[in-house]
Amino acid sequence: MSSLMRRALAATLVTASGFACYWTYLTVNQARLLFDARRRPPRDLPDGIVGYSHLVPGGVLRGYIYHAPGDTVRDLLFYLPGRGEDVLETLQFARWLPSGMGFATFDYRGLGHSDGQPSEAAAVADASQFLLHLRRVFPGTRAHVVGRSLGTGVAIQLADLQDFESLQLITPYDSMLELVRQRFPLVPLRQLMRHHFDSISHCKKVVQSTKVLLAESDDVVPHACSERLVAAWPGPVTLQTMHGTDHFTIVEREETWLTLCDFARQVQHAPLPDTPRTPPPDHDEAGVPLPLARFR
Repeated sequence: MSSLMRRALAATLVTASGFACYWTYLTVNQARLLFDARRRPPRDLPDGIVGYSHLVPGGVLRGYIYHAPGDTVRDLLFYLPGRGEDVLETLQFARWLPSGMGFATFDYRGLGHSDGQPSEAAAVADASQFLLHLRRVFPGTRAHVVGRSLGTGVAIQLADLQDFESLQLITPYDSMLELVRQRFPLVPLRQLMRHHFDSISHCKKVVQSTKVLLAESDDVVPHACSERLVAAWPGPVTLQTMHGTDHFTIVEREETWLTLCDFARQVQHAPLPDTPRTPPPDHDEAGVPLPLARFR
């Protein structure tokens, strides 16, 4: 074998090894990377915030509930956060909520102040369990689910598990698999990625009144991804672009929160559908029992 061929073969092997290491890293760390799982130091809850928790494998999941003191909660926004979002920071925007509007959210597993390992199935199951708790705490209150970015995939799947008054999606995507494929074109994602968040498939069963909010400029979730999801929606969707915003600043505007509240309050009370709901999964991808399974 000539020296040129040996060098070419060595270069090929090095390249192949590099790709293998790269793919292995993404596969092993995909949940942490997808959710941007970072713990945050303990801190006191802001005034007016009530803590929530339930047990998960590896510790405790933590959530937060807000309503104005002495206020009767007629409607409640159940907020499913975006990737790596610090929900205690998001809670500062609750000051813009009108009278009678409550707010609840939580840290995904492995994020913020929640323990455990994040996954698509776990996020959906935890959201479902927390919403069940909210219904017990606020009987008769109308629940409105709001998903932001990553959380829109959780919200759409939650709509197939529980009944609530309305669904609002901030900068939603059609499929996390397709969104990530744009960033990692050389990775065989369909074979390696476990958390697909295939919203364009899950949305077929949504019956709730739905609104989609888009940022005017979005470099994270291109408008084309959101528009494909809207085009696949089984029913009418109200679509609104929040002018002067991007993927991150859209939730920092008072106008955004008032828009969410206005839509929620305008939704007419709908009777529960006769179609039985599919129960959430009993176990995550690693075979670990999910919390909701213990309550069925």
